[in-house]
Amino acid sequence: MNKKGSSLLETRRWNRVLIKNMIFRTENATRTGIAEALGLTLPTITTSVNEMLSEGILEEIPMAENNLVNAMGRKPTSIAFRADTACAIGVELGPYATSAVLLNMRGKVVASSEEESGAEDYYQMLKNIEEQIRKLMKFAEEKRFLGVGIGLPGFIDCGSGVIRSNLRQEWVGKHLAEDLQGILNVPVIIDNNVRIRAIGYEMSSRRIKADTFAYLFVSKGVACPLMVKNDIISGCTSGAGELGRTIISFYQDGKNIQKTVDDVGSERAIFEKCQEKLLQGAAPKLKKILDEKGRLTIQDILDAQQSGDADVAQVMDEAIGYLGVALANVVNLINPGFVVVDGYIMKAKPNREKLLCAAKANFYGLNEEEVQIFFQPFDSGWGAKGAAYFAISKLFLEC
Repeated sequence: MNKKGSSLLETRRWNRVLIKNMIFRTENATRTGIAEALGLTLPTITTSVNEMLSEGILEEIPMAENNLVNAMGRKPTSIAFRADTACAIGVELGPYATSAVLLNMRGKVVASSEEESGAEDYYQMLKNIEEQIRKLMKFAEEKRFLGVGIGLPGFIDCGSGVIRSNLRQEWVGKHLAEDLQGILNVPVIIDNNVRIRAIGYEMSSRRIKADTFAYLFVSKGVACPLMVKNDIISGCTSGAGELGRTIISFYQDGKNIQKTVDDVGSERAIFEKCQEKLLQGAAPKLKKILDEKGRLTIQDILDAQQSGDADVAQVMDEAIGYLGVALANVVNLINPGFVVVDGYIMKAKPNREKLLCAAKANFYGLNEEEVQIFFQPFDSGWGAKGAAYFAISKLFLEC
């Protein structure tokens, strides 16, 4: 084939990729709207869309009544992927649990499961998630199944599928994607779990969002990846925008103290500070919960805070104050325009309000008016959903 012919085929292929991604991310997508958004001609859009309609991967659906331009003539239709066009499994090897979902092309969870957090032993972890994934694969049509996306904490080389760094030392250096792909005989891709959460939010959100947005995730550690025009700003061997490793300076007992954001604002830091309060004989309502249950969870700490335990409230306020300063530093440096905040402790309204106040108090210039902050409603399966969206993106929309 000559060079000109090859170039034309590649252009058509790339246009189709752009069109698929636009349809997936747009509610009530129309041929005209896609053409305007992508800067392509209407005949180009029509040709590609008609091809996908004939292939059975797209369908035309009646436009919602409030989106009709007028009631005259033929009612306009929008274009969407058929729900059964394809499906993918997403898994998050989170710090507290291993969640998994089977997701279809409309973003609906077909089946889901949640198990204990990944075993310290790498090969036991492999066996456990193999069983978890196989149970979900029973709900998927073989010819429509794309593969598996996996998110886990640490530095991940998503190109090679290697875990470069992780708190579980036995996992470090392992070829997770290759190992699991060999066991399951289906495509497997992996990446950092917070990066995947940000990708999943971008792909699934129907909210208006800026071209650039930050995704602040608070768990045992603190991360804040940046999305720029539908892509993570860092490279394939990067972490999650490790905000938790940045330094915060403050005065305490007349001394200048320097600690990382993880040391003062993470769930781990909150647990440690609450433990100190208990050892001092403080935090009475938290101590009552501990005596009754024998152990504490982050929900127990939230319950004690909301029931009026002043010592726990102080710990939480201090931690969220530091998170607000850290978030303000990100905004002042990057000015993302839009910030998504995700984390279990943000279930409590006072914590959301405290973070907003602490961040805005440290914004520079007009950032307070220019930056929108949205709190992602907490969902224990959200990381797994993000991993499934990640698989759909890499194994279908970008092909």
